[in-house]
Amino acid sequence: MKRYIIILALLLGGITLRAEKLQDDAFARGNAYYNDNQYDSALIVYNRIIDEGYISVPLFYNIGNSYFKLRNVPMAIYYYEKALKLDPKNEDVKNNLEIANALITDKIEPLPEFFLKKLWRNIGNIMTANGWATASIIIFAILLISIFLYLNAGSKAMRKSMFFTGLLSILLCVVSVIFAAQKSNYLKTQNEAIVIKPTITVKSSPSASGVDLFVLHEGAKVEIKENESGWNKIRIVDGSIGWMPEDAIIRY
Repeated sequence: MKRYIIILALLLGGITLRAEKLQDDAFARGNAYYNDNQYDSALIVYNRIIDEGYISVPLFYNIGNSYFKLRNVPMAIYYYEKALKLDPKNEDVKNNLEIANALITDKIEPLPEFFLKKLWRNIGNIMTANGWATASIIIFAILLISIFLYLNAGSKAMRKSMFFTGLLSILLCVVSVIFAAQKSNYLKTQNEAIVIKPTITVKSSPSASGVDLFVLHEGAKVEIKENESGWNKIRIVDGSIGWMPEDAIIRY
């Protein structure tokens, strides 16, 4: 039985490595099309990779660049935002997103953000969800070591040091777990979207007969608050709220 388990593990490992090799080859082929200015062909290859269940920051970044080269700014913004969702600190993606946002019609001024909320978000963006999960495991290991050393300390100073180390480890472990959970949940949800219609009138209610509130143009970013009968209640960064049809946006 042990031999069969080992053989199965080797087979599964070989299949995984083979799949990763095929994905890498496909990505390289897409990049070759991109470097040859064949952006439509590059997008076909990139989208096939996504269809196979593979996602990454470089993949979304290159798709965004391809759309930008094709002058499809809304879709470029969409994929830059998807890349930043995976890695909020990626400077290349942020720079290209800033360039793309400068080309859209709507220049919406965001509301002032409470500094503690901004600080919490910035700390959370230091690492990815996997990074915070790994950090929580490491800190928990430090906690266990500090408990062991506390119980076996030969001096009062050592016990005191390990006691406070343990308390700090508990605090940091809880914080890292919270950040890991928040980041993981954020990656799973799709409550943000990019407007893909050239012009859309935001309504006061989920109906075409609702009162006109304001107009958004393609490329604008919205936050989705709720959904009702094919309409989304959205909020933009200046605090304005209204309803728009589902087909006017693409979620991420």
